[in-house]
Amino acid sequence: MKRTVEIAGGGIAGLTTGLAFAQKGWRVRVHEQDNALRVLGAGIYIWENGLRVLDALGVLPRVIAGVSPASRHEERNHDGKAFASSRIGHDFRLYVPPHETLLMALHEALVATGGEIVFNSRAVAADPGGWLHFADGGSRHADLIVGADGISSPVRESLGLLEWRRPANQFGYRAMIRREPADLETEIGCTHCESWNGSRRLLFAPCTAELADVQLTSLVGDSSGTAVPIDRDFWRAQFPDLAWIVDRVPDDGRGDSFEIVRLESWSSGRVAIVGDAASAQPPFLGHGGGCSVMSAFVLAHMIDREGDVLNGIAAWELQERPFTEWVQRIAYWYGQLALLPGSARTAVLKAVNTSEWVKRQTLLAAACRDVTATRRNSPSLESNVPIYPLIH
Repeated sequence: MKRTVEIAGGGIAGLTTGLAFAQKGWRVRVHEQDNALRVLGAGIYIWENGLRVLDALGVLPRVIAGVSPASRHEERNHDGKAFASSRIGHDFRLYVPPHETLLMALHEALVATGGEIVFNSRAVAADPGGWLHFADGGSRHADLIVGADGISSPVRESLGLLEWRRPANQFGYRAMIRREPADLETEIGCTHCESWNGSRRLLFAPCTAELADVQLTSLVGDSSGTAVPIDRDFWRAQFPDLAWIVDRVPDDGRGDSFEIVRLESWSSGRVAIVGDAASAQPPFLGHGGGCSVMSAFVLAHMIDREGDVLNGIAAWELQERPFTEWVQRIAYWYGQLALLPGSARTAVLKAVNTSEWVKRQTLLAAACRDVTATRRNSPSLESNVPIYPLIH
């Protein structure tokens, strides 16, 4: 008989998990509480690590079709002057497809492989014996239960796995904007660019020839910076050279206060927690999606390799958790650069960009990792650092 997995959550983590198990011959059912896939009107960063996972799952061509590969990333001051620049080559790729493109590719591949997604199905709890319980009073038993139900995960909460959940003191507004043909002829219009003005940041990332992803971040409590819809006059004044970007930002973007989640364990019995439910992080470095797809892919691989669900879960957590928590820390501390004086922040970013080794150990640690390789690729990193103090 086929082994079975019931997955709570039809986002990127849940669909990637489902596809990885379906391709290994499991009977897969994904439960999504909404009546359709939850599509965000934004792009999603997929670095080399995530691209390799999507390639191994057979969906990469669909995901990056029509998406512009990144060739350069720049750091700029509010006056438009670049103070750090990095080339992104063929051996170290970055794409930012629309979130919808990735979600639909995973969904279509899952269904084509024999997996099932059930809409209007809200999971509210699980127990270690392999039961998933639903809001309508029903329950399902499986060889494996996966909680991929987001940062406020009811599955995780029902098992008491949360160690702490803390704010990162940052707020971000994300949206897709249109790209005009003239933009493609300008330097900044074709560059992944992070512009700073004090504690405020504007990130511009080309997606396709017609679309770009924009993220505006500021400190929590900054009334003008955190206004939704955005205060256009305020953001134009912050970045005068980028007024053309600000003018195109729609009013229906998504605003979030960023948080970090730390679990006492990523699993309990036959239940595993993946994605933001296990390792939510601020999106400053664009590694959240990559960490989610890596974790989902390795979970299926480890259980298949061990031939046993419990042993596979244990091997998966041992390998993935220390590394992912290291990436969480880096993302957190990168966000804290917003609290430094501009000159100090510029000095730090310049110093990091001058050393390829430092970048690959910090800002690009997740992007450099290849979980599709046969070798074990997990550094020995301490995972029990107790606090994330705010600089201020």
